[in-house]
Amino acid sequence: MPVYEYRCTECGQPVQVYRRYSDAVSPNCPSCGSSNLVCLISSVYVVRSTVDRTRDLTWVDRDLAQRIRRQAKGRLSPSLTETVERMSSTR
Repeated sequence: MPVYEYRCTECGQPVQVYRRYSDAVSPNCPSCGSSNLVCLISSVYVVRSTVDRTRDLTWVDRDLAQRIRRQAKGRLSPSLTETVERMSSTR
């Protein structure tokens, strides 16, 4: 079951919800109970082979990090924000 990440517009707390996309029930903030949540763009888990894991990842393009930031318009989850920051700092 996928994990969806939200940010509460009332208290600003991040919220993780395990649910199917087809579930009709909207999540509420566990901190304040508000139903005003903004869906964040999250990183995804990708299963890679041993060969892929051992390759050098210095090919990551800094321009890609800029494009992600621009397209997301501030809606990145904390974990994806950290990943984008690491992408930006590759040399």
